[in-house]
Amino acid sequence: MSKKRPLHLLLLIALGLTVAACSTQRQTYVPDGRRGYVITCGGLLAKESSCLVKAGRACGNRGYDVIKGNEEDGSLLIACKVPPIAPPEPARH
Repeated sequence: MSKKRPLHLLLLIALGLTVAACSTQRQTYVPDGRRGYVITCGGLLAKESSCLVKAGRACGNRGYDVIKGNEEDGSLLIACKVPPIAPPEPARH
């Protein structure tokens, strides 16, 4: 048995796990004009929670709204929340 065989097996397993937990994100805009993302988390090991983590990273501390989600195929359409605009300060006389 060659020493190369265990290394090849390890690389093959690592590649398989990477493909099994594959996820993608594509920027888009939702109907109300906000920036959003289509996040697809497919593969054998992917769960909806991994899509939610990716959504959180995409929008940062602003947060996001789930516009459309499908647990069966592991895809989400999210819209990043817009930070509230502070009201103008009253004029001082």
